[in-house]
Parts: sequence; structure tokens; C-alpha cells
Amino acid sequence: MPLQRPMTQAAQFEESYLTPRLFSRLAVGFGLLAAFLVGTGLYGTLAYRVQRRKSEIGVRMALGANRRAVLEMVVRESLLIALAGFVTGLPLCFAVSRLMRAQLYQLNALDPVSILAASAITFIVVIGAALLPATRAASVDPMEALRAK
Repeated sequence: MPLQRPMTQAAQFEESYLTPRLFSRLAVGFGLLAAFLVGTGLYGTLAYRVQRRKSEIGVRMALGANRRAVLEMVVRESLLIALAGFVTGLPLCFAVSRLMRAQLYQLNALDPVSILAASAITFIVVIGAALLPATRAASVDPMEALRAK
């Protein structure tokens, strides 16, 4: 009786890892998509808030606030939003990790390196999303902002 699909041992080994490799690539892709969505959502929210507070920022700058103080104010607000997300998300992460233990093979569901890496990447995305609205807020001309109101 002839063999149905003859292949080398190396090819058979590669084929046995196709599904896990596909799932890992999908996970990375969805992670990048999630980071992009977090960045654009946070950027949109902060840009809207800065636009709405343009006259307030103009008054602050007219009363003596320098550009650095305005920049720090906007970045601080974005970090507070991110902190609220972390405070909400980390307990949910620990709760869901118990459900995921059955899905993971030879991996710890509460891997501290993974949690710290995800937190660090989210922090970088938050800072990146906050910098453009913050620089726009810091470059507001006080006279134009006061006239626009």
C-alpha cells in the first residue's frame, strides 16, 4: 500500500507547529491593533479636551503659565486616564487569567514579565498619544485664545 503523503521528518516537525505559530501571529497582530486603537482613542479624546479648553489654556498662559507647565498639565491628565484604566484592567486581567489557565500549555497565566511588558507598552502608547495634543496646547497663543471666547 503506497504512502498517502510522504514527507521528511523536518517537514513533519514544521507542520506540527503551524497552528501554534498561526495563533501566536494572530495574537501579536491583535495586540498591535489593540495598541493602535488605544492610541487613536486616547489621542482623539485628549485632542477634543484640549480644543474645548483652549480658552482656559489661553487664560493660564496669559496669567504667567509657561509652555512647559501646560505641556505637563495635559500629559498628567492623560496619565490619570491611563491610571484609571490600569486600576480597572489589572484586576480584570487577574480574574480572566484564571479562566485562561486551561488554554495555556506550559505557561503561567500570571507571568509577571508579560504583565510588566504589556503595561510598559501601554504606558509608551499613552505618552505617545498625549504628546501631540500637549504640544498643541503648549503652543496656544493667549491673545487668540482669549479673542476666540
